[in-house]
Amino acid sequence: MRGGPRVLLTIWAAKLAALALRVTGRAGTHVPGRIARRLHPGIIGAIRHPARVVVVTGTNGKTTVSNLLAEALQGEGMRVASNRSGSNLAAGVAMTLIDAVTWTGRSRADVAVLEMDERSAKLILPGLVPDILVCTNLTRDSIKRNAHPDYIAWVISSALPASTTLVLNADDLIASSIGSDANPRTHFAVDRLPTDGDTPHGAAVDAAICPVCDAPLVWDYWRFNHIGRAHCPNGDFRSPTAAYRAQQVDGPNRRVVLDLDGDARPATLINPNIVNVYNEVAVAAVLDRLGIARERLVSAFDRLQPPTTRFQEETVGGVELVRLLTKGLVGVACSRAFEYLASFSGRKAVVLNIDEVSERTTDVENTAWTYDADYDYLATSDVQQIVVGGVRRHDQALRLAIAGVPAQRIVTVASELATADTIDLAGAAQVFNLHSVHNAVITGTPVQARLRERLRGGAA
Repeated sequence: MRGGPRVLLTIWAAKLAALALRVTGRAGTHVPGRIARRLHPGIIGAIRHPARVVVVTGTNGKTTVSNLLAEALQGEGMRVASNRSGSNLAAGVAMTLIDAVTWTGRSRADVAVLEMDERSAKLILPGLVPDILVCTNLTRDSIKRNAHPDYIAWVISSALPASTTLVLNADDLIASSIGSDANPRTHFAVDRLPTDGDTPHGAAVDAAICPVCDAPLVWDYWRFNHIGRAHCPNGDFRSPTAAYRAQQVDGPNRRVVLDLDGDARPATLINPNIVNVYNEVAVAAVLDRLGIARERLVSAFDRLQPPTTRFQEETVGGVELVRLLTKGLVGVACSRAFEYLASFSGRKAVVLNIDEVSERTTDVENTAWTYDADYDYLATSDVQQIVVGGVRRHDQALRLAIAGVPAQRIVTVASELATADTIDLAGAAQVFNLHSVHNAVITGTPVQARLRERLRGGAA
């Protein structure tokens, strides 16, 4: 039974701590959540939950998917509890649940949409017992904070309650298999695209052999890393069939056909970047599993957009200004951002600020992650200049040079903010503002504003 004096004491202490932070001009859920877990280590399971609980996890895309889901469900008139700020560890999840109850412990939300860091699964899932868990993907992550995606899949699987329905990426050879035989499951995918190949290449491929017999896998199509569709030549393994699929992806016209378990419906494509195509079909799958009427489900994408800290595209002074999360320290995520940049035709000017904020104050010398990323996408002749800012600017410049970017096109500046004034905008058809996760607000936002100002003024 949820409730009792200890639970109420924990709720009051956490709410008062959050109130004190707001009064002093600070915000956040981490400190109040840590207080709650210190007072009651099992508070995630002890507190009253909303009637439906959805957890979103994965290496990349979980913030975008959880935000899109929350917005879509709010559009259905539901009261949604969600850690939209990205506080996705146990403390953040605990405080999100506390915020969603009254001072007497009564739930004020109809549904919870909770982003969860993959490594926190054992601290969160057993007490939370979500109705649905969606896993966007499990790919190579930061080497200083994470392990091989196979290990992360084991961490999640070992913590999953048997009653949780899994919504998994069928195109991810690792993520598609998490959980146990007891878990109900469904899969989503993106149908073969003209840009897909038949043979893996690039810096990082983390699944290439059959998990049963160790035979090299045969690819029906390969997209990136270990994302695609494959089978064992001996018949021991095959990518699962997806009930939810993105078909006829039309990037220029922002249209897509969403196949909802056999019911194909045209929809607005929220963003043509392949990462966001997966995000959209994942959101559609979860909404369908939650029982949202399909005509409303599809129409929701007419108004849904990825968070601007992840993606923003605008035309200023006749030039496309594209802000793109590039997630420094994560080679696979950077490769997808670079690949998306390369898909644009025309002359490009690139601002590259993808250092992690922690490297400003800590002496971390490991830059191996840059060699997991395909910087070759930036070595094309239409990239006229790359201005690199931050403490790792010289390491980034070296990696760009190794990838084949001519030295005269690479400019380094110490200040990330100064990149916006250093970049040469003359003749550019697109200007790209690439930043990481933790400098999205302190760097990505002001750089975007300054680039916008320069383009409006016709600055060269």
